[in-house]
Amino acid sequence: MKLTRTLLLILAVAFALPHIAVAEAPGTIEWKAQSSKYDAHGKFQKWNFTRVTIPDGNLEKGVVEFEIDLASVWEKADALAEHLRQADFFNVEKYATATVKIDRVKKTGDESYEGIATVTLHGHTDEVPVTFTATGSDPIAIQGSATLNRITFGVGNAEDGITQDVEIMISAELKG
Repeated sequence: MKLTRTLLLILAVAFALPHIAVAEAPGTIEWKAQSSKYDAHGKFQKWNFTRVTIPDGNLEKGVVEFEIDLASVWEKADALAEHLRQADFFNVEKYATATVKIDRVKKTGDESYEGIATVTLHGHTDEVPVTFTATGSDPIAIQGSATLNRITFGVGNAEDGITQDVEIMISAELKG
């Protein structure tokens, strides 16, 4: 559903620890988009890590992968959330999930990182830059963000009056 999921910010979460298993929805993935009539802010209620590998605890050598259940898209306006599930947006009957793989992480500050998220959404795959912070050791708290162009992924159309860039925010904890 929401590009948000693909937002990969989750990637940050996975980079903090060696290979671990995390239960469904180990944090939050939120999204924001605007039109001339409405500022939408929602989330994906179901997602999970499918791979978290952090060799020697080094985030720069890590790979984090997660999957988002697009049908779990939520927005306070129920009609909008339902519309996002339809064929002209997420088309959840055909594309039930979005996947995100985060790697190529570089440390940019004390607790700051940048990485590349390879996102597959709505049958399209593209790379999206992500930024995040990682604090603590057990658990490791991750907070990050990314911006993805929904048109690149075939979600909606350029003339629908909705901003093409969707902001994705993630917050999660990894426990060893």
